[in-house]
Amino acid sequence: MSDLLLDQPDAMDSAGSRPGETPPWRRWSRAFDLHNFSTNTIFTNAIWMIYLVSHGYSPLDVGLLEMLFHVAKFITEIPTGIFADMLGRRKSLVVYCALLSIESLLFLLPTPPLIILSFVLSGTAYAFRGGASEAILWHIAGKAEPGDQARRYSRLISRMYLIAMLGEIIGTTAGGYLSNLLMILPFLLRGLFSLLAIFPLLFLPEQKVAASERTSALRHLGKSIQAVWHAPALVGLLLVSGLVDSCWQTIYYFYQLYLHGLGFSLVAIGIVVSVSTAMNFLFTALTPYVMRWLKERWLIPIFVGSQVLGLALMSQPIAWLGLCGYLVCFQASIAVLDPAISTYINQRTPEAQRATVLSLQSGLFSAAMIVLFPLFGLGVTAIPYSVVYLWTLLALVVSALSILLLVFWLRGRRHIDSGKEK
Repeated sequence: MSDLLLDQPDAMDSAGSRPGETPPWRRWSRAFDLHNFSTNTIFTNAIWMIYLVSHGYSPLDVGLLEMLFHVAKFITEIPTGIFADMLGRRKSLVVYCALLSIESLLFLLPTPPLIILSFVLSGTAYAFRGGASEAILWHIAGKAEPGDQARRYSRLISRMYLIAMLGEIIGTTAGGYLSNLLMILPFLLRGLFSLLAIFPLLFLPEQKVAASERTSALRHLGKSIQAVWHAPALVGLLLVSGLVDSCWQTIYYFYQLYLHGLGFSLVAIGIVVSVSTAMNFLFTALTPYVMRWLKERWLIPIFVGSQVLGLALMSQPIAWLGLCGYLVCFQASIAVLDPAISTYINQRTPEAQRATVLSLQSGLFSAAMIVLFPLFGLGVTAIPYSVVYLWTLLALVVSALSILLLVFWLRGRRHIDSGKEK
């Protein structure tokens, strides 16, 4: 669906661009960068677990709360995607910022009911961001370079990840220092920065389905699922995204314990984590050039294979091999696949259902995390990490092959249906 079906009251969007004028996409891009940086300057990143444990929460409690976050996110992904498409993608990001601020401030009174509410609100907040954020970026890319929207989007989303990483580095470092002054200070600043992130959004154009095209929420969801089901490559991309992201996130959470079990000191572990961030930053910066050099049919299997190779190396009882797998193969895989898959999904998604389809992508990731995170935690308490990584490797390969078979089956069904219609 074209951009003409987006609401633009009085022939002017909310950022002041009239028909015939050059859209102020650079201003929109800078505003989005400010919003992105502010929401990702997470002062609580390194201390929230310590804070909860210091208030009597056990590691098991923390794990269950983290799982609750993904349950809340999974449940709210589809409704928030529909909200973004039908009521406004900018409005969806405003709600995201408001909920982030509230959930951070709830940590000031760490009673069980309020902490549970905080994690539920946090999961819901990230669901509101899920499809809306990338849908807005895709719109900006189309205004900046209508003739090659995908190329411009690959650059914009890679920059989004780079700015997010800078915010995380600054916020995490500052949060550790500020917590020494006053333990609740990082949570207060996290709440404040989340509210400040609303102001740059006021400079972005609103996007939503035109009133004449608006239907019920259920019908909109039906159209979104139909758009996905009739595009086999889109089905495969959504499934691959959920698979590799959930695998990566689970490994990330437990990798520090893995290093500690290998005999690394806390200082050495800190250095390894810093190097991994630097490697991720480097590969993310290179992603637009990789996407120009490699076609989609080669890029996806190569970098899924990179994650498989990383797991294979980490399953070996040799420290330097495990480090190579994590620092090179894993970082390259996630840094390239995230923006690349997002670009390929946006290319295949109808404009009117864009945020909802992208929410399906986030929802599949959350569903996988709900299952994978506790299973991985139970596994590492009973058997060595190398064996868990080996089993994860086998599961990843089997899942990837299953996705490939599903895509071929859907493509075959599509050809059969087309033949019957003729």
